[in-house]
Amino acid sequence: MAVYTIIKTEIDGKKRQSFDCISYIIILKEEGQVIVYIDVLILVNFIVNLFILHITVQTLRKRVKLRWMCLSGFIGSLYVLTVVYPKLKYLSYIPFKILIVIIMILIVFREKSILLNIKASLIFTLYSILLAGMCLFIQMSNSKDMSFDIIIINFPYEKLLLSIMIIYMLIYRIIIFIADRKKISTLIYTVDIINKNYKTTIKAFLDTGNELREPATNLPVLIVERKILSEILLEKNNTYYIPYTVVNGARGNLIGFKPEYVNVHIDKENIETRDVIIAFCDYRLSKDNDYNGLMSRGILSL
Repeated sequence: MAVYTIIKTEIDGKKRQSFDCISYIIILKEEGQVIVYIDVLILVNFIVNLFILHITVQTLRKRVKLRWMCLSGFIGSLYVLTVVYPKLKYLSYIPFKILIVIIMILIVFREKSILLNIKASLIFTLYSILLAGMCLFIQMSNSKDMSFDIIIINFPYEKLLLSIMIIYMLIYRIIIFIADRKKISTLIYTVDIINKNYKTTIKAFLDTGNELREPATNLPVLIVERKILSEILLEKNNTYYIPYTVVNGARGNLIGFKPEYVNVHIDKENIETRDVIIAFCDYRLSKDNDYNGLMSRGILSL
């Protein structure tokens, strides 16, 4: 049993073109019959689509969520079924191919910018054609008697190319993850909160765009998860309401108190004492539990 890539194949007596910008089809030939394994077919196309989407995102220097890339790649991989089923032949025409590319791009980037979507669609298509051309070039270079009238062309490099795509995407994701973690760690400080006989230590993230202050005292605000300070009981004469506005325009008030002081560990040998207002929040600030407090930049500039 051998693995092949189709340039042209004959299904139900009709020749179908299958090597296009977003369709990469794998078949198995056994005892003179062409057998198409749908699961393998979709999986291979999913990996290829995911790879091309990956480098498209990198080219545009955008940050997108992996789940949207996977969804887009899967939808694109289903399009290859138009090559296998003659009843879906009308979907293999160029307008439908362009439509599928646009849908895939919209799913990945989720942007309203027409210019960005057009640019991304063109880049995705060009990378697809480049990859298809590279595969064809490798085959032509190693098949002296090859012609475009041959129904099936043996393509032994397919597993190698797929492996390279998978390894590249994994390594890139690992590098991005490590870089993000390193960047985040430089903005996380150890903070001791002291209030009468109570002391607790938290990890606080320095939000450089956060200038939140309590209006009456004009002190910077340190937001802390409420569960961390569950033992703190607010006193009537030491309760503050801090108004805030978020980017989308929503407004609200945070409840807080003024501790005796906080110690901010700038580094191992440098600890600075600050006067701040502690505000409570009822949700987790870090999904990876890297920190449980959010510092405004005014705390370090005191």
